[in-house]
Amino acid sequence: MPLESPSRDELKELLGVYNESPSERERIEAEINRTFRHKVAILVLDTSGFTRTTRVYGIVHFLALLERLERMVVPTIERFGGKHLKTDADNIFGAFADASSAVDCADSILNDTTAVNVILPASDEIYVSIGIGFGDSLLIGSEDSYGDETNLACKLGEYLADKGEVLLTQAAYDNMGETTRKFQELRLSVSGLLLVAHKLVR
Repeated sequence: MPLESPSRDELKELLGVYNESPSERERIEAEINRTFRHKVAILVLDTSGFTRTTRVYGIVHFLALLERLERMVVPTIERFGGKHLKTDADNIFGAFADASSAVDCADSILNDTTAVNVILPASDEIYVSIGIGFGDSLLIGSEDSYGDETNLACKLGEYLADKGEVLLTQAAYDNMGETTRKFQELRLSVSGLLLVAHKLVR
């Protein structure tokens, strides 16, 4: 994905000026938006069963599962034109030019994990849930993303999607345009916030 943004250090420098020079805030905010803001689809993958797997098999075993998962997922993100932003604990973040590419990637990831789980012992199986948002986000180098749709994708992937599910925000669903894929509309609540989400029907 050919999106490049300056580093976190450059953002911190601009935010420092924003904090210390109130008269410059309008200019600094405009510069941050011009430099860092991109309209992208954000995919947030979360693993399922962290507590149970760690308690039964230990943290080293779970970390080894995450290492194998990352080796599977990152090339898939790149194959569908996305950029791997970061792996944070048991979450993997990717950015895409559009929601359709993110959904295609998510579907492929679920197919791959299902196929791998069939041939693995139960102790090595790993399951994921995925949230996808679309909209303006501040991309920080090749490592992070900030924005409302990023936050919503995190809520969907981490807290609301069941294992093996892909949930889209309303904005991501609207960005899909004409598609042969089928979705189920859901009305969900998290942190007191009511959300309309769309579950990919597989």
